[in-house]
Amino acid sequence: MRACNVWIQSYSFLSLGFRAGFQMYTGNARSKGQLLRSVLLFLGLFAGVWLLINFAYEKLRYVRAGSDLVAFEKTEKIATQALFPGREKFRVIALGNSKTLSSFKPEVFDAAFGGDVRSYNFGLPGETKFLPVLEKILASGNRPTHLLLQVPWSPDQTEAQQRPLIKDDNRILYALVPFRRFFRDLTLFVFQSRDKGFRAEWNRVENEVQSVDRNRGWYFISAQSHYPNHRLPADFSLPSDNGKLQQAREYEASGKEYARLEALAQQYGFEVLIVPWAAREGEYAPAADTGTVVIDKDPFVAAVGPNYWLYSPTAFSDPVHMNMQGAEAYSKRLATFLKDTGALTGGARFKDLAESK
Repeated sequence: MRACNVWIQSYSFLSLGFRAGFQMYTGNARSKGQLLRSVLLFLGLFAGVWLLINFAYEKLRYVRAGSDLVAFEKTEKIATQALFPGREKFRVIALGNSKTLSSFKPEVFDAAFGGDVRSYNFGLPGETKFLPVLEKILASGNRPTHLLLQVPWSPDQTEAQQRPLIKDDNRILYALVPFRRFFRDLTLFVFQSRDKGFRAEWNRVENEVQSVDRNRGWYFISAQSHYPNHRLPADFSLPSDNGKLQQAREYEASGKEYARLEALAQQYGFEVLIVPWAAREGEYAPAADTGTVVIDKDPFVAAVGPNYWLYSPTAFSDPVHMNMQGAEAYSKRLATFLKDTGALTGGARFKDLAESK
């Protein structure tokens, strides 16, 4: 009985609310006009605030997080430029995530080939999907001969991951509020400016972003470096490290991303090489060198060498990313490896040897 009384009282309250709302919407013309003006005023104020914040977001670009600035610099500026003057025999694009971004130095890599190679680093922070930036590079008229991948193409998404826009909260939020991290970034910028001032911090960030273009895509991730001289201690380790376990790298010649990559390789005539990445000593066990594994013959796609090479923690500025010295060591080693094996310069001879194994 008590539950019935509560239900009746709730129903009566809702009825009064609906009745009041109905009367408001069906009132005289004057009430309707006031309501319309209030709604339009609210929408106008909302749009004005949105435009003002978005304007500040666009103009104060060096306030943004470094990862966002680097990604924008690469995808919207460098990728649309003419990357290869045309004199080099081998034109190389390195693709991957922030590990690639911090470890592959094009000028060091190219120096090992005596002018026959020109390369670019298109590793993107926090991103493993490389096909969108690759398509932009190709659409701008650039014609690489080789792609170097530290991270293979992504497998197909599950049905749960393939959500339409209307069900993807992150995509909706990014579309409606592109400046959603602006106030967080602004607060961090002010905090970092407390010693040298706003102008000095602005100039520092601007110079770092411009260095991405000067260094052909390589970027030192200083924001995550907290040790002296940007070097981890020689005995550095993490609880998650397992020096007795080899880290596998899985890839299959299947899926939508691989099909897109294969179609681009056939259309533009480049080869794809999966190359070792850099890991810390103690992070994994030394990787076995399985030689060259041919994934596809036409277009040519192959994994060369071990999955990774191990380096002293002092070659890293943080647990994941290499410092300047580490990047130079890795780039020299990769160039020497690809040169000695003929994977980059051997052409048909290398393919014949690889396919015969």
